[in-house]
Amino acid sequence: MATIRKRGEHYHVQVRVTGFPTRTASFRSKKAATEWVRLTEGEMAEGKHFRNVEARRRTLADAIDRYLNQEVGKLRDGRMHRSVLPWWREQLGSRKLAQLTPALITEYRDRLAASSYTRARPDSKRSIVKGEPRRFKRSAQTVNNYLVVLGSLFTTARRQWHWTSYNPVADVAKLSTGRGRVRYLSEDERKRLLTETAKDAILHTFVVLALATAARAGELWNLRWGDVELREGQLLLRVTKNAQPRSAWVQGEALRLLEQHGKVRRLGDDRVFVSPKGRRYRYQTGFVAACRAANVQGFRFHDLRHSAATYLAREGATEQQLRAIGGWKSSVVSRYVHLAAQDARTVVAKMNDKILGPRRS
Repeated sequence: MATIRKRGEHYHVQVRVTGFPTRTASFRSKKAATEWVRLTEGEMAEGKHFRNVEARRRTLADAIDRYLNQEVGKLRDGRMHRSVLPWWREQLGSRKLAQLTPALITEYRDRLAASSYTRARPDSKRSIVKGEPRRFKRSAQTVNNYLVVLGSLFTTARRQWHWTSYNPVADVAKLSTGRGRVRYLSEDERKRLLTETAKDAILHTFVVLALATAARAGELWNLRWGDVELREGQLLLRVTKNAQPRSAWVQGEALRLLEQHGKVRRLGDDRVFVSPKGRRYRYQTGFVAACRAANVQGFRFHDLRHSAATYLAREGATEQQLRAIGGWKSSVVSRYVHLAAQDARTVVAKMNDKILGPRRS
């Protein structure tokens, strides 16, 4: 039930509905007061009212603390959430959820993009330049990841906790990341790199499998012997980026290396790749050293996946086949098909020169 009383130049409104806290407000016009009554009663009928009350009562820090304690452990990419949320807590933790508008989040998105940071270990060689801490800028994709994490928190607060009825991150534009990076090994680079990795049997197997199957490092990290069928040359990758398990086929030299690798296994540990001390296998240092020794510059481990996709496209793999092999989205796969098309242009030019002769001046 709503009552509207005129007191002087203002209209005072009170909305009282069984099961809901009383709401009051004041307006200069009766029209505005009547509209507010309509909206408030509508929110109560739709169940949004309690959420809006919670949004005015709860802070972002409250939400982040609950999310870290109750939800992050359930996530496949929880590590990223744990590293990102403290920044949002430091910057906006004292704000009520109802105060976090798209405009405010956009402002802090831009601050994040403009700021720089030092590594977690400022004393490491990679973090020091002539005795001074080295500062780094966040890429557009990294900034977008900060938004994704915050948006995930708001989705949980809205759907599960009923702390808010709105996700403001949904109306914040992400930064442009460009066309995406595609770096792949030339034939000569591939030979030089594999020559260097062959000096370390485990690293070599890890690298060759990534190159032969287009698997991500994380997918190989989580591979278990129970999901390896050596006779058929088949791997079941259960832990993937898009949470969709897929099969990978291993043949030739890659299969031989995997068979050799499997002859010595750690008792009680079903992981395919594990360090001699039983910890998670660390390939990074050895891979960086191999790239340096092979003079393969500007190359990351994930670029082995780009290389595999490019080679597959050159061999005539369709977009549908590439998606099945590597679990890519079609928008990503199109990059590799485009590279293959560039190769096709060269082939067509050679054919034309052969059957029609070179272009006449």
